[in-house]
Amino acid sequence: MYRNLHELLMDSDSTRQYFMKLPVQIQLTVHDQNDNIRTAEELRRYVDHMTKIKG
Repeated sequence: MYRNLHELLMDSDSTRQYFMKLPVQIQLTVHDQNDNIRTAEELRRYVDHMTKIKG
């Protein structure tokens, strides 16, 4: 588990690629949760949640 989203994105190519394919607005919202997202699974769950709310 990583300390935060930034560390996760810096270390995981596949997670970084997934993140970069997201719409910019979702990327910005996810960045607001930097300290709360520590795994690729947490990132995907958060994005799924956000897209359902905004969908």
